[in-house]
Amino acid sequence: MEKPILYHWAPCATCAVAASFAAEHGIELDKRDVEQEGPYNELLALGGDADLIPYLYAGGELIQGNDAIIAYLSQQQ
Repeated sequence: MEKPILYHWAPCATCAVAASFAAEHGIELDKRDVEQEGPYNELLALGGDADLIPYLYAGGELIQGNDAIIAYLSQQQ
């Protein structure tokens, strides 16, 4: 199974919440910083909005916001 992709911005404290939850629970994420052009364009192509990060892309689904991301990751354990 591929690692879920976390679209985030490195200095964003809100984004750090989802990343910290994953780390604390031993969940590996493929972290992609939307400040870089490649990840930014990937997120847009998936239908995301870089102003509403963080997003998690997993199982063919784009999940927005810490609460939804944490709920998804909790179900996967």
